[in-house]
Amino acid sequence: MAIYSAPGFVLYNGIPVLQASQVSMNLQTDNKDVSTLLLGVAGFSAGPRKVQIDVTSAIPQAGMEQAWVTIAAAQAEVNLAFRIANVTYNCRGDIRDAKVDTSVDKANDVSFTFHGVLVNQA
Repeated sequence: MAIYSAPGFVLYNGIPVLQASQVSMNLQTDNKDVSTLLLGVAGFSAGPRKVQIDVTSAIPQAGMEQAWVTIAAAQAEVNLAFRIANVTYNCRGDIRDAKVDTSVDKANDVSFTFHGVLVNQA
């Protein structure tokens, strides 16, 4: 029987986000194909890399773990890291699209999207 890695998590300014229930990270390279008249598809041109991290978090009775709506409204640069399978992807960018959901059939939650660049991986 194989042993698999534990769930990943996000760190906001170095502090783990404990209430996150779902996290996804997407590195977009924006590479473009290079096509020529005689060679056809001759290769590719490297594009600007961009990281997008989507996070959904439960909202405890005491309130949100971080003021995600306020952080997004400030439109300031922040540090966000995603740790999974013993690798940490350190990123710098901004919080966008903060959304708060409430419903009769589930716990309240807050979600946001981070857009930025990959600074390094450790």
